[in-house]
Amino acid sequence: MFDPYRRPTVAVIGAGPAGATAAAECSFSGFDTTLFDMRSTIGGHLTAPDAEPVSKHFRYRTPYLKVTKVDGSAASAARHLAAAVNAGGAQFRANTTVTKAAFNEGEGQWEVTFSGADGTTGTERFDILIRATGEASPWIEVPGRPNIAADDLYLHYGAEVVGLPNALFVDGPFPTDRALKRHPLAVFEARGDYARRYARQLEIRGPGALTVKRDKWLVQPGAVRGIRSKLSEFDPAAHAFQRASNHADEARKSARTHAG
Repeated sequence: MFDPYRRPTVAVIGAGPAGATAAAECSFSGFDTTLFDMRSTIGGHLTAPDAEPVSKHFRYRTPYLKVTKVDGSAASAARHLAAAVNAGGAQFRANTTVTKAAFNEGEGQWEVTFSGADGTTGTERFDILIRATGEASPWIEVPGRPNIAADDLYLHYGAEVVGLPNALFVDGPFPTDRALKRHPLAVFEARGDYARRYARQLEIRGPGALTVKRDKWLVQPGAVRGIRSKLSEFDPAAHAFQRASNHADEARKSARTHAG
């Protein structure tokens, strides 16, 4: 059962740039954070031999990480993110695959089932589930809706999932704005900061209190400098399995066009 006098626990699935920044942000803020990944290292696609160079100006959590340096190579950015996760104190479960995540409504927590490379399995409970795998997640069960896939639910700024309690998808649709495309690591860092704010609000207000505006799900920030303020907005409206109003308007407009 959720205890308002303790800090929420956080499970981050996927240790790529999005997952690493989310785990680092949450752990730096004092939340008990566990980072799962099927690989042995942190960094995701940044660790690939053919990974594209990154900006030399990427200095994630620089005040805490003066010993690391990003020289423009993807490998250096991956090392920088790994140092951030370690400095924050997040627990990294390497070579571990999450096979199921189900929300226990009675306890108000996510039950995360996983298996290791050696064949061992286990299940642990967390207050917040953050997906950062960059791929579909059929292993996430939608409470009360067994025939609905988690990936079919609409996202808010590619972060908050409508219909799942206490869950974030920080690997959601990438913003189409050209300014943001030139600063991909800034987007990951902003989404990580969103995860930290989400955990903080959950700590203050209790489980299930954070939701999004249904008519704002598909809005994208217009500039890098505005993404932090955009991602920090919360709204008290209830979660619901409904289509966004702008989707409905587009459907009606399309129907009129075809009818004409």
